[in-house]
Amino acid sequence: MQRTTRPIVNHPNRTTQAQTNKAILNQTAGAVSQSNTAAVACRKCKSQQVVANKRGYSFANLFKTLWWMGLFPLILVLIGTIGAYSFHMNVAVGIGGSSTGGGGGVVEGLIAIIGVIFGISIFISLPVSILIGFVGRSEIVNGCMNCGFKWRPAKRK
Repeated sequence: MQRTTRPIVNHPNRTTQAQTNKAILNQTAGAVSQSNTAAVACRKCKSQQVVANKRGYSFANLFKTLWWMGLFPLILVLIGTIGAYSFHMNVAVGIGGSSTGGGGGVVEGLIAIIGVIFGISIFISLPVSILIGFVGRSEIVNGCMNCGFKWRPAKRK
């Protein structure tokens, strides 16, 4: 049998400085992560059953934009027609300073400009409305599984 010069002794309570620091950091990190995690609750019913999803395509924005872009040319034609009619009546009566009716070319030019703006607005209303539906599609929206209430989470500072 061979004898070793160094005795082998296990010291269970002795640890190196690195092991001690690592254990302290793990304990501190666990305490911090537990204190910072607040449960998200529904603002309406105070339920804890909340899910976060991306918003997706907005058909509401599409139809709102389509409505306003369709309504704008109609308002423009209405105002232009009333304006052109009143201008034409003022020129025909002689208020415009000329009794020969020289304002007819101005009225026709105004009606032509209104017609061009009307055509352009109607032509671009559908493509613009489709593109507006994509605005904000990647935003996060919280939704309550209990009552169905949806809200956007607060921005972090």
